[in-house]
Amino acid sequence: MSISYGDKAVVTLRALVATIDGQFATVPPPVALRAAWDEMVQVLALGPAPELRTCPTCGGIGMRAATRCMRCWSSLPLLPPETAAAAAAPAHTP
Repeated sequence: MSISYGDKAVVTLRALVATIDGQFATVPPPVALRAAWDEMVQVLALGPAPELRTCPTCGGIGMRAATRCMRCWSSLPLLPPETAAAAAAPAHTP
């Protein structure tokens, strides 16, 4: 089964998952609840948040790997790869 969400819904879902995981870290839930939560997060399959960048010409927001701005079509310079420490973001781990 495949589920598709809009961009705003995915951002909201990622924030909710992070908030609930934070609460679970503070007050560990019963084993059955934790298992159900982990399964639900796995089914949601949100993945990591996309890497974004700002266009230096128009200020539009787009994908980090883009070579052209979606808004003004300006050519975008290639960005150096992020270091592992900078790229590391808190993620849900079942």
